Amino acid sequence: MFKTLLLLFFTTLSLAQSQVITGVVAEENRKPLESANIIAKPLQEKASLKFAIADNKGRYRLELDKGVKYEITVSYIGYVEQVWITTTNDTEKTHDFILQPTGEQLKEIVIKHVFKPIVIKKDTITYDVKSFANGNERKMKEILEKLPGVEVDKKGNVTVQGKKVTKMLVEGKSFFGGGSKLAVENIPADALDKIEVIDHFNEVGFMKQVSDSDDLAMNVKLKADKKKFVFGDVEAGAEVGNVNNGFYLAHAALFYYSPKTNLSFIGDANNIGKRTFTFDDLLRFGGGMSSFLSGRKSFTNLYSFATDNNEVVQNKSQFAALNFSHDFSNKLEISGFSILSKVLTASQIESKNEYLQNSAIAFENKLQKGDNRSLLGISNIKLNYSPNAKEKWYYNGQYQSSTNDLNNTINSITNLRSSVFQTLNQADNTAIKQYLEWHKSYNDAHTTTFVVNHAYDTNTPQTRWFTDQPFLTGIIPIQSDNTYTIDQIKRVQNHSVDALFKHYWVINNDNHLYTIFGNNNGRSQLFTSEKQLLNTNGSNSFSTGGFGNDINYQLNDAYIGLEYKFRIGIWTNKPALYSHWYAMQTEQASGRRVLEKQVWLPQWTSEFEFNKSETLNFSYKLEVGFPEVSQLADQFTLQNYNLVFKGNALLENEQFHSANLRYSKMNMYRGITWNAMASFVKKENNIRNEVILQGINQVNTPFLRDNPETNYNVNGSFTKKIYRFNLRFSSSLSWFNYLQNLNGVTTSNDRNNQKVGVLIKTAYKKWPTVSVGYTKGFSQFKGITQSQFQFDTYNADAEFSFFKHWTYKLEYENTSNTNANQQRNFYDLANTSLRYQKKNSPFGFELSMNNVLNTSVKNDFSFSDYLISERTTFVLPRVVLFSISYKL
Repeated sequence: MFKTLLLLFFTTLSLAQSQVITGVVAEENRKPLESANIIAKPLQEKASLKFAIADNKGRYRLELDKGVKYEITVSYIGYVEQVWITTTNDTEKTHDFILQPTGEQLKEIVIKHVFKPIVIKKDTITYDVKSFANGNERKMKEILEKLPGVEVDKKGNVTVQGKKVTKMLVEGKSFFGGGSKLAVENIPADALDKIEVIDHFNEVGFMKQVSDSDDLAMNVKLKADKKKFVFGDVEAGAEVGNVNNGFYLAHAALFYYSPKTNLSFIGDANNIGKRTFTFDDLLRFGGGMSSFLSGRKSFTNLYSFATDNNEVVQNKSQFAALNFSHDFSNKLEISGFSILSKVLTASQIESKNEYLQNSAIAFENKLQKGDNRSLLGISNIKLNYSPNAKEKWYYNGQYQSSTNDLNNTINSITNLRSSVFQTLNQADNTAIKQYLEWHKSYNDAHTTTFVVNHAYDTNTPQTRWFTDQPFLTGIIPIQSDNTYTIDQIKRVQNHSVDALFKHYWVINNDNHLYTIFGNNNGRSQLFTSEKQLLNTNGSNSFSTGGFGNDINYQLNDAYIGLEYKFRIGIWTNKPALYSHWYAMQTEQASGRRVLEKQVWLPQWTSEFEFNKSETLNFSYKLEVGFPEVSQLADQFTLQNYNLVFKGNALLENEQFHSANLRYSKMNMYRGITWNAMASFVKKENNIRNEVILQGINQVNTPFLRDNPETNYNVNGSFTKKIYRFNLRFSSSLSWFNYLQNLNGVTTSNDRNNQKVGVLIKTAYKKWPTVSVGYTKGFSQFKGITQSQFQFDTYNADAEFSFFKHWTYKLEYENTSNTNANQQRNFYDLANTSLRYQKKNSPFGFELSMNNVLNTSVKNDFSFSDYLISERTTFVLPRVVLFSISYKL
């Protein structure tokens, strides 16, 4: 099938007649005008607009249709526009534009020409949507995929020139907490006017110069007729292939935007494994924390609510979300969102596990079946108050509640015995998070920020294990019985209050000095209890065997810091030095322990801005990390059928160096985009679990060691436009070296991964959108033993529009995995759809088929410090849906 797709790809690539014109845009003294806009407007019907952006040397490249007359306009702020009209038989291949300055100092520039496909300023790229759309796009995602330098992955994450978009805005206001997936998959394409990409984004305009934000925001500008209008669409679909399966899909995305009030509603119900938002979105929704204070970990497990999941045999998802904002005046704005999600899944996984030990190898065949029911509710409200242009207040409050019910059955077969374990787990989680921010600019030289953050969450998971045979013999104090039932109760409470005050002093344009004072205080309580329920109606408490924890934990971090930002030409630096005073205190049955420590933590960031489209960034930090409450609880805790964990009350903090280097370049003249990133982490001392392995049974205990641990990562991509195609090469490389103690023997482990890929994609509006790619991956492990795996993935995507109203889409992926013994497994997945919708009709009809080949399982290999595993995951069967949509 993949060969068929390749043939299909290349047969669509008929050569079209074109003429390439190159040249330079400069001022009178031949100084190049970087980022000048060159627009070629056709002077006849049925010809498309062409455009180019001058590079840092003023060079441009226009690819024009042969036999078409164009009006080419060159513009640059502060210079008089210049127009050149070509002729149908023009043979000129080069043309330079020399622009004359206007000689005026204008506070406001009025652009006469409507068509500016791309406008690049220092931190902002603006795309004119109509210059890239062909009118057949349904959602924002399909528009973004056609913008130069913009990529959208299958999870809804958006990157621009290799940098991830971290904040999504609509008309300058946060859209559902700033997550990208909800926006790109729900905002109708025909509502979009312009897309703004804003680097170093900050909500507080007067702080942009000093905040040093690394956020990349995408702001959606709506068409004029959508700014006070209800728009959106609704869709309903049902199974037509095998009605006994009962597959269905219902989706609604409704929007109301006006100058003062904005409302957005998204609802979804389906049982085909489709998720409405990603895990990154959930982390953002569940954060509820000021961006000036980060590092707090969420104790609520939200993973089951996010990402598409067809790696199950059953999946039902219900979702509803409401986003709103209202301007009460020029000074006060209230915004917020509410989310309700319900997910029910059933999974089936078969594993062949090889446990590696110093003196023996144990094999296990494991069949795991699970049912999971999860319910999540989040409500968030934010107040934005601006008493004047130089002062800003924010208050954000969030309430979060979730429940997770799990029923899991494991059939474990080893060379010694066969056992069946059933696990019932119910967890109720509640969290309240709020913060207050105040920002004030006294004058051009002095600005201050004050932030207070408060968070409270409580988790109460209860677990019951059932089995037909004794397990973890010699590790847990289990009594002989006909059947075995183990009860576990766990309670975790976390409470934190963090505060920060920061003063920004702008000495001059090239020198800034920032002063920081702060305090972070966190408290945690952990209680665990295990017991065996006997068939005689009695119980056997495990407390006599060293089980059961009751610990109070407090960590206070008081700190001061000084940051100095200076610029030398194109080179901007910001060295910083922080002094932290840590006080850690634990109370549990083994006694009370107090640890106090003062450390100096330096930082350094640098940026080379070679030109507006080429930058090099470097950052370095010395950091410390303190253990969590569960790692300090020094009694045993049962975690699953073959794993017991015991904390270590004597743990102290880790200390590690981290450094990052990022390079990006976009050259539209040559049609080239470069993105590369390298990172390095070295832990001088680290907390790592020491493992006692007996057969398949494990006991893990954390210890702090002075053994260094290093992690290198390099990834990058190179994109080149060749004729009317985009050719993309990508790579991801990692090297991880650490020491692991297993059964009292310490070994040096190397865990390395390499992945390279190539993709070719059409880049011409008149052609179908077709892409073909190949990815090769390698993984190596060297420790107790040596092992290696590799995989090969072929993928293809195609989208054809024909007979004006029809659109056909196809996705195909083929993956094969090979282990060290040259054993191979593979799977291939394909999805396809055919849609009919007249351009001016509100109704659309679609026939879609997921898992066209009716693949029943996905296979892969994996390894850890002491385990090699071959896994088979059962997936949803073929799904054939017929759906009807209505566009408001």
